[in-house]
Amino acid sequence: MVKTVIFDLGGVLLDIDMGRCIKELEALGLDAKSWMTSKGERGAAGGTLCEGAAASKVMDQYQMGQISTKQFLGEALKGCRPGTTWQQVVDAWNAWLICIPIEKLEMLKRLRKEGYKVYMLSNTNEEHWRFMEENMFPEPVSSYFDEVFMSQLLGMAKPDLRVFEYVLKKIGKKAENCLYVDDTIINCEAAARLGLHTCKVEPNTMWEEEKIRMHLD
Repeated sequence: MVKTVIFDLGGVLLDIDMGRCIKELEALGLDAKSWMTSKGERGAAGGTLCEGAAASKVMDQYQMGQISTKQFLGEALKGCRPGTTWQQVVDAWNAWLICIPIEKLEMLKRLRKEGYKVYMLSNTNEEHWRFMEENMFPEPVSSYFDEVFMSQLLGMAKPDLRVFEYVLKKIGKKAENCLYVDDTIINCEAAARLGLHTCKVEPNTMWEEEKIRMHLD
């Protein structure tokens, strides 16, 4: 019986726009796309960004908590035009994050009220999570999730199979009793290899709650 739902965050619950972030960083003089995404060297985890884009080595390191926000955004600041401020870089970085529709937050609460266990598993980073906690959850995060798992604290990033193995062990659930929801096919395929049920949704859309419920018991 599927009584546990594990949600990705960006693109699934959270509307995101990496392009807006890149545009605002480039307006500060940074070659942002090359800095954030990879066509060659990737980090050890081979982590993904929104829509399956490959994370660059430095992005991978930041997502896995191997370097601090100060180090990561400090490097970005070095690549910007002289006179650019720290706050300008922070604001441009957080331009990636749009909103979490209230309908999706209410859905999470409904699922929990109905007896489902609800978790979040996200490739995210310290600054983005700080911004989201302060600005995008009307209630404490614990009102929506039984527990949250983030690459920055795990030291691992999806689609690494170890991420899913760790979460299953931590929550004490069998893969066949869990549904994993993501907007990226590579992450869904990784979860499926371990036996989790999966549901791929279109990114940044108000996908129907029924699409999730079709997989639940």
